[in-house]
Amino acid sequence: MDGILTELGKRIADRWFAFLILPGVPFAAAVLVAWAMGPSGAAHALDLDILVRRLDALGDTATTTRGAVIGCLLLGGVVVAALLVREVSLAVHRLWTGRSNVLCRVMAPGTRRRRRIALEAARRGGYAVPERYLPRRATWIGDRFALVDERVAAQYGISLARAWPRLWQLHDLRSPKIVTAAWDEYAAATVRVAWALPYAALAPFWWPAALIALALVLLGWSQGRRGADDFCLACEAAVDLQLRRLAHMVGVPLPHKRVTVTEGREIDRVLAKGAYLPLPRTEPVRSTPRRADP
Repeated sequence: MDGILTELGKRIADRWFAFLILPGVPFAAAVLVAWAMGPSGAAHALDLDILVRRLDALGDTATTTRGAVIGCLLLGGVVVAALLVREVSLAVHRLWTGRSNVLCRVMAPGTRRRRRIALEAARRGGYAVPERYLPRRATWIGDRFALVDERVAAQYGISLARAWPRLWQLHDLRSPKIVTAAWDEYAAATVRVAWALPYAALAPFWWPAALIALALVLLGWSQGRRGADDFCLACEAAVDLQLRRLAHMVGVPLPHKRVTVTEGREIDRVLAKGAYLPLPRTEPVRSTPRRADP
């Protein structure tokens, strides 16, 4: 799953209009409000009368050269903020996947807590959880992504990173839309959290911006969990439904009419194209009995 996420992570903020430009409009409005309310002090940060008077004064200068300069600066600031958000969204994605060794050490208590909860839930349900399915990454989203790899490898003996590009091309017209919609929800969540940074920068001038930033982080985290879970479910469903077609396409017979670990490893070997060769077998050295001298 890491290879798929790395490739998809590069496209998180490619949809500029939906993910960056549209959120930039309320941010521009927040900048105007911060400019208008900042001199009034924290006690009057929500005073609508002061806001209306200052915006009226700004409207009087909108047709002048000074107003044009302010408008250009505001537009340029929104563009710069959008570029910053794009890069921060990629950092949020890397943070949520929880693959950093430093982050894993810092979040080790939380990981142990999630493992304990999983084991207790399995014990109450009367079943055992395989060790490879237990949480081991720093974040819940990272564990959810990693679990797809483990479940596919355990069930079919195949590497999802190698099989996924082929499975994607075998999809019918509906399946890619389901996977893409789930990924877009997750990507939008990373961008939403990234927009909290520009709002936090406004907080020293207008304190309600800090509340907006906090709301964006909380809503984005919740949306990110939902999007990650839906995306993982869609990926697993694609493997379950399309793997038999992939076996047929690469010429791997299915004597049991389904893909078992044996056939999955054969598919994986074909897709690897000889990248992983078995070690040559070494024949044991046989000692020749020494004949006695006559």
